[in-house]
Amino acid sequence: GTLHVHTDWSDGIASLAAMATAAGKLGWEYLGIADHSRAAAYARGLDATRVRKQWEEIDRWNAEGRKPWLFKGTECDILADGALDFDDELLLGFDYVVASVHSRFSLSREAMTARWVRAASHPCVTFLGHLSGRLLLVREPYDLDLAAVLAAARANGAIPELNANPHRLDLDWRPLRAWLAAGGTTSIHPDAHSPHGLSDVDYGIGIARKALAVPGQVLNCRSAGELREHFAARRNRAHALLGKAPSEA
Repeated sequence: GTLHVHTDWSDGIASLAAMATAAGKLGWEYLGIADHSRAAAYARGLDATRVRKQWEEIDRWNAEGRKPWLFKGTECDILADGALDFDDELLLGFDYVVASVHSRFSLSREAMTARWVRAASHPCVTFLGHLSGRLLLVREPYDLDLAAVLAAARANGAIPELNANPHRLDLDWRPLRAWLAAGGTTSIHPDAHSPHGLSDVDYGIGIARKALAVPGQVLNCRSAGELREHFAARRNRAHALLGKAPSEA
């Protein structure tokens, strides 16, 4: 399966059910829904009320035994100071969190690095989304001390995604190869905004191979059950680090 997918709850063009059905036709065991957070107003980002309504739709799908299994995610904006766009209580309710930058690309190297390090260090962050910010042939990566950000991710157990959208292919294969060689893990995500976009995973597979990845280094090569265990362990860790019992979240 894959875990960074948008629906018409935010800026996708297809319903949650349509995206899930398309994923099932690809033979996938699971799909992670990661619509935008509220700061992404241009993308109809979800506020807390809409997030909980989307969770209800996902819960109904899973309760009916429909396939594939749907995970509750968010692509949560990293604000200019490195804070996340949702509060901890809401973040703890997701299965996983993709933290991404969508604004203020011209910050200084020091400020952008501090922004990313703070986000990568947050206990609720599961994935770092399109980490360099590049758009191929359109926008260069922003100025960033990538090694410092990846060190923070490693310390927190966060995973830099391999964004398979052909306009991004981010993280680039060269730093990704070094990350994997040092024992890191990635996850191949299409950042799909339509059913057709799900097939962009294939581009990511090619880049992962170029980075010399093997299946054990790619999180979304694991089964749905294994991912449920992984996400549960991450949530329990976040609860402990944030000093919140699960019942408080």
